[in-house]
Amino acid sequence: MDSISTGLILTVCTILIFTVAQKWWRHRQAAKLADKLLDDVLKGKDAFRR
Repeated sequence: MDSISTGLILTVCTILIFTVAQKWWRHRQAAKLADKLLDDVLKGKDAFRR
């Protein structure tokens, strides 16, 4: 019974860590894309003014 509960706790912790890491990774990728989009918009706006 002790090994089953230890395995279950490790499984739940692994799932939680994976979920948090995946959310962080997606947030990081979205931030990079947003920075690139903002850079393109500012570059286009600057070219329009000239």
